[in-house]
Amino acid sequence: MAKRYYETIRHYESVVVLKPTLSEEEVNRRVQEIKDFITKKGGEILNVLDWGLKPLAYRINNFTHGRYFIIEIRSENTDLPNELDFYYKINDDVIRWLNIKQKAKKEASHAQ
Repeated sequence: MAKRYYETIRHYESVVVLKPTLSEEEVNRRVQEIKDFITKKGGEILNVLDWGLKPLAYRINNFTHGRYFIIEIRSENTDLPNELDFYYKINDDVIRWLNIKQKAKKEASHAQ
């Protein structure tokens, strides 16, 4: 009988709010840079949702609106949220972000 073991893959959602003053080209470039950073750190992009320009609940850096993106990620790298926090913190075009760990999902693998 083959041994069965479980490998925990973590699922994350990263909500990113970009400056509303960015052009469409700059927005696309920033989102691509974020996606490249995630894959470089061992993450897999499952989905990117563009929520568009939305009002902020309160003024942030004199902005009343922001360009919202939700990035769904799967990764074995447990430090990915911390690395994303640092990346967003040093990026001037990101005005707010939130990384959320989704409910744990286990994927079965078979070892022989």
